[in-house]
Amino acid sequence: MKKTVSWVYKSIWIYRLIMSFLYLGRYRQRFQDIIAVMAPGDRRIIELCFGDIYIAEYCKKSLRQWTGYDINDVFIDFALKRGHHAVHADILSLKKLPQADALIFAGSLYHFNENLHHIWQLMTSCATKIILSEPIKNITSAKNFIGKIGARATAVRNGAEAFRFERDSLIEMLDYFQETYNFTYEIVSEKKDILIIINERNQHRHSGL
Repeated sequence: MKKTVSWVYKSIWIYRLIMSFLYLGRYRQRFQDIIAVMAPGDRRIIELCFGDIYIAEYCKKSLRQWTGYDINDVFIDFALKRGHHAVHADILSLKKLPQADALIFAGSLYHFNENLHHIWQLMTSCATKIILSEPIKNITSAKNFIGKIGARATAVRNGAEAFRFERDSLIEMLDYFQETYNFTYEIVSEKKDILIIINERNQHRHSGL
């Protein structure tokens, strides 16, 4: 299968510009919402498909240990040059991750909709708390010129990606996997992205609000 990476991912500055467009100028707010639910005890942080370094910068300032995984050399180099612990990896090839207090997965779950069992196994074996932020109001789903541009702009693996989660399909997916992977979840907010805290059963609820 032909793998086509969008030109958007070849420059962090173009990436930020396009993401600001897709988020109608509220791109950074997505990260601020995630940071707001990080508890004081969340000291070891793993971020999958991190893309940008806003959370890494926050972790550095707050003396947290951050490790980010991404497949994109541009994002990895940008993070490394700023002193962050970034690992070049296709997460589908990973068998396990280091133990962490919290795992963050923001805006990228839809890329792995055909490999969700692997992703859930990887995440839940790494941390008892997962902070999931996933877009549910997608310009890229629109059947018009803007939608086509957005779909191609966010393609990582196989050209323009048609699949996106909507609220109902994401909740249905969570309900399906929560028994298998022994977790409960709490919806924190619903904007363009839905922000969800996922905890292993019998763990105390984390409050970073």
